[in-house]
Amino acid sequence: MATRPRTDFAARLLAWFDAHRRDLPWRRTRDPWAIWVSEVMLQQTRVAAVREPFARFLQRFPTPAAFAAASDDEVLAAWRGLGYYRRARLLRDGARAVVRDHQGAVPGELAALGTLPGVGDYTAGAIGSIGFGHAVPAVDGNVERVVARHRGLRQELESAAARRQVRAVAAGWLDPRRAGDFNQALMELGAVVCTPARPDCARCPVAADCAALAQGLTAALPVRARPRPAIAITARVALVLGRRGALAARIPAGEPNAGQVELPGPGMLVSVAAADLPAAVRARFGARLRCGAVVATVRHAITCHRITAHAHAATVQAGGSLAWFPLDEATPWTTPSRKLLRLALGGGAAGA
Repeated sequence: MATRPRTDFAARLLAWFDAHRRDLPWRRTRDPWAIWVSEVMLQQTRVAAVREPFARFLQRFPTPAAFAAASDDEVLAAWRGLGYYRRARLLRDGARAVVRDHQGAVPGELAALGTLPGVGDYTAGAIGSIGFGHAVPAVDGNVERVVARHRGLRQELESAAARRQVRAVAAGWLDPRRAGDFNQALMELGAVVCTPARPDCARCPVAADCAALAQGLTAALPVRARPRPAIAITARVALVLGRRGALAARIPAGEPNAGQVELPGPGMLVSVAAADLPAAVRARFGARLRCGAVVATVRHAITCHRITAHAHAATVQAGGSLAWFPLDEATPWTTPSRKLLRLALGGGAAGA
């Protein structure tokens, strides 16, 4: 198969992108702060789930300085519904570095971008190319998949050598005159055409010289390490409601979801029998609760854990370290707790 020059690849891809790009709110701006926010939100999150939080976030925090001054609870509330809250804290750390070291303006130099907390090669490439026009690739999972299939790469993409090769290919394809558009086009191709399962090769603008298509390997590529098997967990929490809200606890620093508020139980990654829930709450919080029937059940996924969470109606005899938290949007409830509260309350409150 003849190899086409990189300019031909870029021309075909950009022509397709110009005709078929999705109208996404973060594509209507070249503001590097907005681009940075969108890229962090989109990590491990579906596009549909980002639209509303992106608009809400920028309305509340239109500049790095505004977000740098946010309290922990404001950060968690702004990130509501997106999960992986560590990303929000790193973004705030980055905003604070921009205020401290760059007079509040996102720096345009690639080297400076790379020094900001939470900004790796991909995010720096996205901000640098889309926001400032730097001719640098932005390689995410979608780009890795497109490159691996188009070039027929059979190494595991998690290896350092494969990642270097993917980046080199993407850099070789890149059109320096439209670097930001090119990076978005390559990501778009992976998101809507060259999808993980059942890629739509008939719609692909660069299918003519795709090695995977020619060799019948689209289902086999890219090669990735075998995922960890799913772990089933039956979690339980006690639901004590009162006029001041629900009895709960703030997750301490150093634990996953630190700073958020969760309903009392042994933790969402711990399976527990219904009969053992009161003892688990007493051991963890020093509280004595009487737990009754299940009033709400939800399912939730965290990494490889597949959680079935039950909320048991409960009454309090001694509260221990538990405290009352309001059922409102300002309270940074964990996602499982918010789901359980909404269901138990008939679909309202709990930061809906």
